[in-house]
Amino acid sequence: MSKANIVLNHGILTIDGELSRFSVAEFNVNEYVNWFAHSAVKIDLSQVSKADTAGLAWLFYLLEQAEHHACQLSFSNVPEKLTKLITLSGVDGLLPIISD
Repeated sequence: MSKANIVLNHGILTIDGELSRFSVAEFNVNEYVNWFAHSAVKIDLSQVSKADTAGLAWLFYLLEQAEHHACQLSFSNVPEKLTKLITLSGVDGLLPIISD
């Protein structure tokens, strides 16, 4: 089981590692409030090495939590494997993905 490290720096939340059912269960929910204290947060997914459906669901959960805290959330540098999972899951266009 691999973990993911999450670092917030100047409104950019970088996720490094796996987004899987194992790693998302380990994330500290109490930190989310701190993440969404900004008016806008960009989540950089370039360092995500693996993602499964639980990881994808967690990204949607973050989107919901950001909206609850009036924070505009966007995703960047989405790895090809995650893009394929998004397509296979039929949720194309539902995540605010930006290209840099």
